[in-house]
Amino acid sequence: MSAKPAARFAPTARPTALRALALAAIAAAAWAPRAVVAANQQAPAAPAGQSSPDPKSIEIPGPIKAEPSEVNFGIVEPGATVSATIKISNPLDQDVTISAAKPSCTCTTVDMVGKVIPARGSIEIPMSMKTAHTPGTKTAVVNMAFKGVTQVMVLKIQAETAYAVRATPNFIDALAPERMTGVFELVSADGTPFTVKSVDGRAPVAADGSPMKPATTHRLRYDFTTPSPLSQKFLAVPPFLIIETDHPKCPVIDMRVRHATTRITPAFGFAEFRANCGAMSSKGSTEFEVEIKQMGKARIASVQSLVPTLQTQLVSQKPDGTSVLVTVRVTDLASQPGPFLLPIRFTGNGKTSDFWLFGTVR
Repeated sequence: MSAKPAARFAPTARPTALRALALAAIAAAAWAPRAVVAANQQAPAAPAGQSSPDPKSIEIPGPIKAEPSEVNFGIVEPGATVSATIKISNPLDQDVTISAAKPSCTCTTVDMVGKVIPARGSIEIPMSMKTAHTPGTKTAVVNMAFKGVTQVMVLKIQAETAYAVRATPNFIDALAPERMTGVFELVSADGTPFTVKSVDGRAPVAADGSPMKPATTHRLRYDFTTPSPLSQKFLAVPPFLIIETDHPKCPVIDMRVRHATTRITPAFGFAEFRANCGAMSSKGSTEFEVEIKQMGKARIASVQSLVPTLQTQLVSQKPDGTSVLVTVRVTDLASQPGPFLLPIRFTGNGKTSDFWLFGTVR
């Protein structure tokens, strides 16, 4: 997919990264011919679901230019890695060295520090970002500073992840008693006909009562007036409605359920509140990643399954000084086919917090 300039958006900025880049710019001013403009300090990153501060407010303009400075990849499949090449131009009569390059998240890969931009020349810098395994918009930001130049440059790369089957609405509001039952719609984004295998662990029920057959659109009923077959051991109303399909690119999707009992307030700063394990083979394994924000030097000590049907293993942790990207391996032990929605428990730094996994065993 070709890159194109991004529309305005507000990615997350972290105070530690901004301070480091501001200091780098101030240090450069010691032999720069003009005064330093102080970088504005930002508030901590907002929790998921709230607006985040715009890092452009800490950008210090200067002569070095990026083309493009913002790249939007549009809609991509969950879990995809998107890459872009940014051209950095130096109009000055002397070489300029990149002295700092701070990504906003551990999902972003850059290799810029120490790169030299020749006088009146340019270099190409690759950037890549791994998208989430669940739907949503993700933006990576790289803040750059330069030796001998009082400037902080902000580069952005953005992509929206979406399943091949999309739900309308994208969440279910069950806060009021009369909304404990209702109808939602599923649409094949790529035009592939599909059938629905289950809704919340039960046989699907069409809104008009018709039998299930392959189609590009389905209108289905949900019912939370009886305990959820998938989550009733933990919550009567599921925090996510799990829908299983036979679409070749979308075995299972989720819809957030808003209810008085499904409020999620984790002790850790999970970037997402659940992970999609997709279609797992019987007694097979899969891995997922979750970014945990505002960790500092703390690390996750263990990841524990809360049910005997799944085994979890902490595979790796990738810190960036502020956040930690944690990789977890999940193994099916029950050898029973069908969808699942189960919590696992993260422990570390004297805290514990539960995290939801969903998928299907086939």
